[in-house]
Amino acid sequence: MELPKEINVTEQMVDISHLTDKQTTYYKNLTDELEKNYEELGRGRQIITLSGPGGSGKSVISAILNYHYTQEASFIFINVGLDAFHFPNAVLAKRKLLDAKGRYDTYDTSLLYKKMCDFKSGKPVSFPYYSREIHNPIEDQLQVTKRDVLLLLEGGWLLRNTPEWGKIRELSSFNLFVQGSIGDMRENVIRRHITGGRTTEDAMNFYGTSDLANTKEILENSVEADRKVLFYKDI
Repeated sequence: MELPKEINVTEQMVDISHLTDKQTTYYKNLTDELEKNYEELGRGRQIITLSGPGGSGKSVISAILNYHYTQEASFIFINVGLDAFHFPNAVLAKRKLLDAKGRYDTYDTSLLYKKMCDFKSGKPVSFPYYSREIHNPIEDQLQVTKRDVLLLLEGGWLLRNTPEWGKIRELSSFNLFVQGSIGDMRENVIRRHITGGRTTEDAMNFYGTSDLANTKEILENSVEADRKVLFYKDI
């Protein structure tokens, strides 16, 4: 699998030219494994999840899978990020949750569950998209009408051990989990915040007051995944 030097990750171009041959081969094997799982499930509409703390590389892995399947697969692959199901900022502000944005209770799990049920039932369905430019979800950006569609749902809280997240997880055929060291993930999150427009000081403060607590919560209160994906530095 020949990868480009840069890949689009939620409106940000991310440099992946540093990936080694070993890392590229690992991701190629992962795409092959997931495609095989999809075929064994009988194709149709299937959901797989990719979970992990912020900075673990979930979105980059999702983008690599999307790049591969878009070019080579005989089925439709779509990548739906959990951030698309954030409550709008106005709602978060009204509920005094804006400063906690990214925590498990800042997502509209009811809407997520409904969209995934519609998808699994074969109905035409449209998914929202999270804009890093306006920092808000935008409704009905990704239309799905075909039968053979593999959907990757990517986000931090998909293995959370509570009933509302468990309901969503029951719709999934396969669950993946990735994590790195706290230090490496911290560095990645802070870099992403700076790229998104925060100052270095603001990015570091936000990590300390929000992201780090979310990371600890994810690591302490998630169910076991079907498969663990290696953090890129561990490959």
